[in-house]
Amino acid sequence: MPSPATKRRGRRQGAPVSRDAVLVAARARFATEGYEKTTLRSIAADAGVDASMVLYLFGSKSELFREALRVIVGPEALVSALSGGPDEDPDIGVRMVRTYLRIWESEDTGPTMVAMLQSATSNSDAHEAFRGFMQGYVLTAVSAELGGGEQARLRALLAASQLVGTAMLRYVMKIAPLATLAGEDLVRLIAPTITRYLTADAAELGLPQSP
Repeated sequence: MPSPATKRRGRRQGAPVSRDAVLVAARARFATEGYEKTTLRSIAADAGVDASMVLYLFGSKSELFREALRVIVGPEALVSALSGGPDEDPDIGVRMVRTYLRIWESEDTGPTMVAMLQSATSNSDAHEAFRGFMQGYVLTAVSAELGGGEQARLRALLAASQLVGTAMLRYVMKIAPLATLAGEDLVRLIAPTITRYLTADAAELGLPQSP
């Protein structure tokens, strides 16, 4: 009589592997442990899959970090804020800052963003992943909405420098009074600069001329 089959651990044989489940697990790990302490094995265990499958799906921990950022930030939301809608504020800067602050102030995404930005400033792999995310997703999507080309990309990067710097001082370093300002006060203070970067005449802004 054959011996009883040994109970298999982990993912059920033949069950589909969900990229979303891995990304959810990765977000939680990066938020609580940071980049350096998070391992593919721990993410795989949380998602109920083999570590080799996580590597197969994403290629590396840095790529998984970048994809997790994409899910949290959502370049599509920033592009939508650029175009605006009939019921939204007519000022492009106001729309962009409000959209950006919602990401940082949401209980669902804020803590993860803080941990990821901290990792990007302290770990070289995380830094490269963050830079790749900004260049490959955010700047590409936003500059395309602004008409494309080097000037549009520079406009998008100037706006990003203001927004990322604000996040660093307000949410990561928590330096008062920036950290204690009401959200709408912050929008009122920052939005004009974002609007200028995105819409001011190229000569007035001082953008280099395209060859």
